[in-house]
Amino acid sequence: MTAVEVENDGVDAIRADGGLVHIRAVSGGDGDGIRALHERASDRSIYLRFFSVSRATAESYIATLTRPSARDHHALAACLHGKIVGVASFERLDESDAEIALIVSDECQHEGIGMLLLEHLASVARHAGIHRFVADVLSENRVMTRLLRDVGFVMATVSERETTRVMLTLDPVEPVVAAIAERDRSADAASLTPMLAPRAIAMVGVSDRVASVGHQVLSNILAAGYTGSLHVVNPHHTSVLGVPCVSSPAALPTAPDLVIVAVPAPAVADVVKACGERGAKAVLLLSAGFGEAGPGGRALQDEVLVIVREFGMRMVGPNCVGLVNTDPAVRLNATFAELPMEPGAVAMMAQSGAFGIAFVSAAQRAGMGVSQFVSVGNKADVSGNDLLLRWERDPGTRVIGMYLESLGDPQRFARIARRVSRSKPILAIKSGRSPAGQRAGQSHTAAAASSEVAVDAAFRSSGVLRMATMQDMLDAARVLSEQPLPSGPRVAVVGNSGGPGILAADAAAAAGLVTVEFEPATRDRLRVAVPAAASTQNPVDLGAGATPDEVRAAMAVLLAADEVDAVLTVFTHVAVSDAEQINLAVLTSAAGSNKPVLATEVGCAERSVPITGTNRSLPFFTFPESAAAALGVAYRYWQIRSEAAPLAVPPAAVQASAARELVGSVLAADREWLDPDETGRLLGHYGVPVCPQRVVHSVDEAARAGGELGYPVAAKLAAAGVHKTELGGVRLGLDDADALRNAYRELAAVTPDPLAGVLVQPMVGHGTEIIVGVVRDPQFGPLVMLGAGGVLVDLLDDRAFRLAPLAAAEADTMIGELPLARLLDGYRGAPVVSRAALRDVLVRIAALAADLPEIAELDVNPLVGTDDGLIAVDARIRVEAPAPSRDPLLRQLRGPVVTSRGSSHEN
Repeated sequence: MTAVEVENDGVDAIRADGGLVHIRAVSGGDGDGIRALHERASDRSIYLRFFSVSRATAESYIATLTRPSARDHHALAACLHGKIVGVASFERLDESDAEIALIVSDECQHEGIGMLLLEHLASVARHAGIHRFVADVLSENRVMTRLLRDVGFVMATVSERETTRVMLTLDPVEPVVAAIAERDRSADAASLTPMLAPRAIAMVGVSDRVASVGHQVLSNILAAGYTGSLHVVNPHHTSVLGVPCVSSPAALPTAPDLVIVAVPAPAVADVVKACGERGAKAVLLLSAGFGEAGPGGRALQDEVLVIVREFGMRMVGPNCVGLVNTDPAVRLNATFAELPMEPGAVAMMAQSGAFGIAFVSAAQRAGMGVSQFVSVGNKADVSGNDLLLRWERDPGTRVIGMYLESLGDPQRFARIARRVSRSKPILAIKSGRSPAGQRAGQSHTAAAASSEVAVDAAFRSSGVLRMATMQDMLDAARVLSEQPLPSGPRVAVVGNSGGPGILAADAAAAAGLVTVEFEPATRDRLRVAVPAAASTQNPVDLGAGATPDEVRAAMAVLLAADEVDAVLTVFTHVAVSDAEQINLAVLTSAAGSNKPVLATEVGCAERSVPITGTNRSLPFFTFPESAAAALGVAYRYWQIRSEAAPLAVPPAAVQASAARELVGSVLAADREWLDPDETGRLLGHYGVPVCPQRVVHSVDEAARAGGELGYPVAAKLAAAGVHKTELGGVRLGLDDADALRNAYRELAAVTPDPLAGVLVQPMVGHGTEIIVGVVRDPQFGPLVMLGAGGVLVDLLDDRAFRLAPLAAAEADTMIGELPLARLLDGYRGAPVVSRAALRDVLVRIAALAADLPEIAELDVNPLVGTDDGLIAVDARIRVEAPAPSRDPLLRQLRGPVVTSRGSSHEN
């Protein structure tokens, strides 16, 4: 088999049952395929679709379906193994409405194919300017009515005697997005069941050579006690390690859920094809020599993926170390590493197999097991997005860990993670944080928005907790999986010596926690409970000779105190204390509390000790700094969980169509930068307050503008895309016409574009200068920046970034996390700036960026805040034709897809 041809001809998607289906446009040559679909349909299905038992009606409709697609007509086919099993189409009725029709083969109904066809048809219709679908359905056809309702679009019905007219508004409102996301989660999770919980496994590439990868994987599967059936494909042996062998995949006694492939790269395609023909559902491809090996390997990887998709399988790899599932009902270690099989509540995905092996091993040494581990390797098919969807509802997983070297579909990752993080913490390490150069850009925002800034903004926007090191991730995972979440930042520190306690308090502050000052009643109870304590202030020092009973007494007081959200113990071994009994006292105290308890046994090994009578463990740390940092992560996650899910609501009084028309005219004129008038108008279309201005081209025009605007005025270079201050292109406080004329002459002498003219504005009163900017990241889309503005924007690292669009709560968080926030509140005589007004500007600019993908860079600098409000004094906007992007509501798989002629293309 040769490398596949790349061609744009449809997409693969996951059905509700976890299988795959190919969706493509109907072509003129599909008449026989649609005819066969109708012939397979029962009389009942034909009647419900065509309102008649006569198949002549169905035959006559084929010509309508197979005519070329146009703005007023489109038809989609769903295909399994090259056979059309469903067709959906629309015919435009008027400028905004289109009539739809749908039929799915009887044997494929209730598999989600009809739903996928409707979703994809709606995407095509929206791009064609259609806003509503209309369908006439027989009133007895409850299945179709339910399907139309369950799509999620706003639905209206009008009933007549025998039919019901159903009208679906295609706007992608939040209920529609939520419904599609839930179908995406359910289908994706189902598609990974054969991979992660297989009932039957076949291995290809296993010999009796002990040092081989296949032999080691088989040995590990047996050692872990895998509970399903297991066969080896090897024509030269009758068994390997006691496992029966068959000569070929075709000879397997049952179709395997999972095939594990460890053969040389050139042989993989034929092996995978043979396994697909036998009915395998999933492939774990351990072999290397694919995408990581250069263009030739990438072509081979695409070829294998096309075969995987053709047979409706899912694939992990290639170039990976395998996967682990410690569920006692599965007990699968399909890796070539000797990994512990201790069940736990942490699921780990790693692009680096070595990272995953190290994490699972270190977790075991610390007394923490894992629920599942998947090494995704080259991520040709199954990626972190798929595993997030799988683990979102997995009852055995409480914490999700991810080691990422790249994000294949960053915007989808952000959408999925935003939802998953509301129920389970996601800990992520993204490698490559060191400076690799900032993207070239002419705006302040573009210069500040490196790729790492984009990743950080995406993680923050989606609730992902970014970890700096492997140790940080392990520490946080132990706390999040083994202890309750703190309900606030207030921590009590208790131990048997002052120094480590003070270090713990310092570390708590660095982690965003508060070593709370105890209420007088709490201190009184501590004095009564432990009269010999060296200090009853926080941190509490019980003294070197503290007894286990004193430790229990102090812990009882602290855990009962209303002002305490968590307790961190810090005990050092000394000769006058019984360390084992002290630890037992901490353990028993934690057992009866719904507040998190973290223990530090200074200088001793880290471990997690099960708490009797609970499903929790007590994490012991070597040093207090690590414990405090992990507790800080738990508090940050409590904040994510406790806040309402951010919802970006489109701002009021927006003129989106006028804005699109303006941007379109600039691009049509083959220009990048908007001139000052266009910039002001575009911002005004989205309700951003803009300073009055005039662009003038002579000294006389300047004088007239000054009189109209009212002195004093400012004069600036109007040339687009330049830093005015760097060119000496700003004159402020011009009190009369003569001063303005002189300023015009000076500016005309330094302008890089004499035709651009000079911008005249009335002077704005003294205020706080702010920058609000946008840059379009090629992976994540528009990033919104907020920071200190004016001439100090590049000097002060006072910036916050988020993905657009912005919810009001996200805008508030951006404002609150910056030192700029102190200036807004009237710091040292500065005017008080309304945070609500700044939030509104942020949300509006974010909406502008989200609505208009043509905006490449935008700076509002400065946005001046005074007692009277906010006003944009200077702004620059650059536009460019946007790169093609797929509809975020479309459910489809990445990578090459099978076409009707056996070729493929990249999604």
